Amino acid sequence: MSGLKIRVNSEIGKLRAVIMQPPGKGIERCTPLNIGSFAWDAVPSPGKAAEEHRKWVETVRSFGAGVLVFEDLLREIFALPGVREDVLPSILETERPCVTAQTLEVLREYLLGMSPRDMVDRLFFGMTKDELNRETGEVSLHDLADRRDEWCLFPMTNVLYSRDSAAVLGEGVVFGRMLNRDRMKEPACVKALFKHHPLLKDTGFKTWYGSAEGDDRPVEGGNIHCYSPNVFVVGVNERTHPESIERIARRTMESGHITDVLALLFENPRLGPQDSIGLTVHVDMFLNMIDHDAFLFFPYIEKKITVLHITRGRGDRLRITRENSLFGAIRKVLKLSSLRIVKVGGSESEAVAFAEQRAGSGGNTFTLEPGKVCIWDRNTGTIRALEKAGINVVPVEADELVKGGGGPRCSTMPLWRDDL
Repeated sequence: MSGLKIRVNSEIGKLRAVIMQPPGKGIERCTPLNIGSFAWDAVPSPGKAAEEHRKWVETVRSFGAGVLVFEDLLREIFALPGVREDVLPSILETERPCVTAQTLEVLREYLLGMSPRDMVDRLFFGMTKDELNRETGEVSLHDLADRRDEWCLFPMTNVLYSRDSAAVLGEGVVFGRMLNRDRMKEPACVKALFKHHPLLKDTGFKTWYGSAEGDDRPVEGGNIHCYSPNVFVVGVNERTHPESIERIARRTMESGHITDVLALLFENPRLGPQDSIGLTVHVDMFLNMIDHDAFLFFPYIEKKITVLHITRGRGDRLRITRENSLFGAIRKVLKLSSLRIVKVGGSESEAVAFAEQRAGSGGNTFTLEPGKVCIWDRNTGTIRALEKAGINVVPVEADELVKGGGGPRCSTMPLWRDDL
């Protein structure tokens, strides 16, 4: 893909380039006993999930966007001289708290002995301590005796949701820092792509978060939304901390064009002891910009949202004021006279809307161009509401993909959109 740019100045500009990733071999590890720790709602069928994703990629490409496949990019850089030796220690660093130094060294040596294709598959599939010991015989006794944790290489079971490990904001990148163990290796992989891949390394991108000393608090791309060249919206919760947001706000205001940030502080209730996701894990699960003046919204969460408006203060300080209304604040920072609000579930009952929101990721859409959105096809009430509002809907089959608790936006990492 020649002439690739790193530039996303809105959620809705015509899509030109995006990174996507099939579910990967990690989901083969899902069982009824461990899906909670892997953050899946139900055990997926790997073959069917892969086929659904293949069709999803074809859909995006059919509208003229270039799709870069995450695992292919990884294999390509791992085939370059010296890259695996340079990158692998940072990828494996997230396992250091869970295994001894000896086992980690044995794991590194084992992975370096693989072909680039097999190494990527193994990173996704993961490895238990017993599996590594059968291959090498050198796992430490301490790790073999510790039955509380079977993994020396935790599977990457949610790599499908490529949005979260990095987000392009303007002409810069926010490299994520993930909260859950199954996702912690992803940002190191993405940083390696931007450092080494010929398509990405010379694009002149800035780094807003993830490389400087002290960039060690959680932040995930599902919480970051670019509404205009001057405005971004971000969720504040367990997966995106206030300290991370303040650093991103300062850097984008000093080096970019950002003037206003809306930080949405919201409750993140878990629906029960087995619910590893919660209702409102990321902003894109309940609020998405779908046209110049249109937003898809799950209305039953509105009273639980506190809107904090961040602007520049004196010196390097940030000024923060509380807004009384979510959409009043959005209308103000975007300088719009009115907004169109499309409700998840449309005119259906709250129970139906909740089912689409929680089981179908109904609030999560991906915009191909202004007024043209992709949504999982099971969300029939929401689709009718979108069409009634004049939105062009592209339904996507995702009976297996939806089991991971994410939607079309979650499974796409835009690199380049046209300016509006």
